[in-house]
Amino acid sequence: MTESATSRTDWLIKRRQYKRLMYGSLAVGIIGLFVGSYLDRFLGGVVVYWAGFFGMLAVWKFSPVTLYDERDTAIERKASDYTLGVFAFVLVLGAPGGVALEESGVATLPSAFSGAMWALVAVYAVFGVIYTVLRRRE
Repeated sequence: MTESATSRTDWLIKRRQYKRLMYGSLAVGIIGLFVGSYLDRFLGGVVVYWAGFFGMLAVWKFSPVTLYDERDTAIERKASDYTLGVFAFVLVLGAPGGVALEESGVATLPSAFSGAMWALVAVYAVFGVIYTVLRRRE
């Protein structure tokens, strides 16, 4: 194997190790939160969750290798587009449809419905503001 191929292989191995450490840290935090909740030690679970989250951030920011490349960015963008599209469909049809069903007496909506719809509106409002700011910068 040439020196270039060896260094490329070493870089990929290190990248994979740091990604595993990053996501493993987050997974331990999430599991800790669930275990803490199950054992009625919610505060301890939250502390473990925060430690896992900040551990993930530390690995992401301070790892000596680049953890994400253009391919990862393209995949994230496509996933974001699809996710926003699905929830736009839910919001556009769900909000007025749910209200119409409740007003006509066909269904009684749970109290969480209103909060969920407002949360979706907030997500799209934040997206719109960030999109506008980024578009004006370029």
